[in-house]
Amino acid sequence: MRDSTALPDLRVLPTALLLPHEDCDPLRIERLSRRILEEGILKNPPVVAAIPGTPRYIVLDGANRSMAFTHLNIPHIVAQLVSYEDPGVSIDTWYHVVAGMPLQEFEDALQKVGDLIMQESTHTEARRALEAGEAVAYIVGADGVRTVYSASNQPTPTLSLLTEIVGVYKGKAEIYRASNDIWEIQKPYYPHISALIIFPRLEPEDIMHAARNGERVPSGITRHIIAARALNINIPIGILMTDWPIERKSEWLQEWLMGRMAANAIRFYAESTFSFNE
Repeated sequence: MRDSTALPDLRVLPTALLLPHEDCDPLRIERLSRRILEEGILKNPPVVAAIPGTPRYIVLDGANRSMAFTHLNIPHIVAQLVSYEDPGVSIDTWYHVVAGMPLQEFEDALQKVGDLIMQESTHTEARRALEAGEAVAYIVGADGVRTVYSASNQPTPTLSLLTEIVGVYKGKAEIYRASNDIWEIQKPYYPHISALIIFPRLEPEDIMHAARNGERVPSGITRHIIAARALNINIPIGILMTDWPIERKSEWLQEWLMGRMAANAIRFYAESTFSFNE
């Protein structure tokens, strides 16, 4: 059982030092910016990790929130600091359900990506090729499975290649996140599903390498699992917007945390949880 006094590591950080690891959605940033101003609070803090050898932090989850703060010119943000060395922090992969785009149109567009070739395969063959780093991705459709390879035989897919794949349907179809590659499971939930795109699993070093080199992962692929996630902190943005030095804001945050503890207002839920209001 987790120590109830081992709270998440919440920090006041300069907004300018937070670096997203994935592409952001400008429309969602605009909506989030309006909501943050209307509600006057930061509800859920972004999760960040320090980039070794630099003063910067990479945003593992909550990139649109951090970018909304940048958009609003709010100088500081409360973030949850974690480390890939923590056994409670892991990285998984979301798959994409592509809906509302005809499969033939999708595949024709994919064929135009210069460095890709597709081959019909079985589920087992596609999974093995992706796991072995031989394939870039694979596509599950109503008529079977196609494994996507790099025509130049790159040993591992580059982020730019993954971005090109997502670019084939981004803005042209509805995109939903999925955690399995079974057509029969996904179809009842998404009646207009065109294809299910399965991406390779990225490692922490891939994320850090991208951050150091100014690259970004396509949005909606990485899935960071944080065992002790801080939610519903509801920090007033007025505090973060003031011209106080960061040291004073950090002191305020610590006093706020102690006040929450004294009021018995902090709960730790060890169970896996479904949220119905995201």
